Amino acid sequence: MGVRMRQTIVNHETGQSPRGRRARYARGVTLLAAVLLCLQGCAIYDKLYGPPPRREAAQSDQALLRSAEADIQRKRYEDARKNLQRLMNQYPDSELVISARLTLAKALYLDKKYEEARTEYQRFLELHPQSERADEAHYYLGMTYFRMADTPDRDQTATQKALEEFDILIKQMPDSPFVSDGQQRAVMARKKLAEKEVYVAAFYFSRENYAAAAARATGALQRYPGSEFEDQALYYLGESLWRLEQKDEARVAFQRLVQDHAQSEWAPFAARRLATTLVRTGQPKPEGPGMMEQMKQALQETWDELADTVRSYQFLR
Repeated sequence: MGVRMRQTIVNHETGQSPRGRRARYARGVTLLAAVLLCLQGCAIYDKLYGPPPRREAAQSDQALLRSAEADIQRKRYEDARKNLQRLMNQYPDSELVISARLTLAKALYLDKKYEEARTEYQRFLELHPQSERADEAHYYLGMTYFRMADTPDRDQTATQKALEEFDILIKQMPDSPFVSDGQQRAVMARKKLAEKEVYVAAFYFSRENYAAAAARATGALQRYPGSEFEDQALYYLGESLWRLEQKDEARVAFQRLVQDHAQSEWAPFAARRLATTLVRTGQPKPEGPGMMEQMKQALQETWDELADTVRSYQFLR
């Protein structure tokens, strides 16, 4: 009796009854179970979806640019673009924004995303027309068009735009290190444009549209003098005019063909119209490429593209 009474009496030292201690113990167990359940849930979430992304420490503009350049060297172009975009967003007033914008365009170019690269180079030139690196922008803008250009039997708008950019580089920035390669690309672009004009002239000629054929041949001769397709252009011009009964003008074209391109396969046709004996002088004009030559040409173009990529790395600033 006395024991029971003592058990029901509140312990004045602790301030708790046995029933209170049991309730407190139950709450503690419940809280512990909830914590364990939460931790287990987080572990399951991490296993299914991965740990939540850690917040990256802020990097300086110099560090972001260095990281992007290192990414480009490793061909991690997407990472490079992210770093460069972060630089431009976080440090819009930094003096490195100009370099970042140009490096972003180059990352797109090296990743063969030529249309996107073209947009970035154009934007750079619009925002920084007097930049000391404008020569680089004009060169690579020309190269984006050059890479997007189609075969000569297709539309050559991109080739024409490439030539315009190379001409700006050559004429306005003659001391640029990009000029030498730009000159070679300009020659290649003019050749393709001349070939396109002669291709169209031949098409019109085959359809007996001699006026249009003569106009195209004349355009090829005037815009691309000295091209390797000049003999063909002279033939289609002369023959088209002949069939249009403009024989005096036709004879002028035929005479030039016979005199300047005596070794051409087209020269005998011109001599026949002139009723003269063809005297072949000079070196024979090489015939069109055979299968092996075409393979060599394709390999050379691949090598040129590889060399261009290496050159891009060298000019990375």
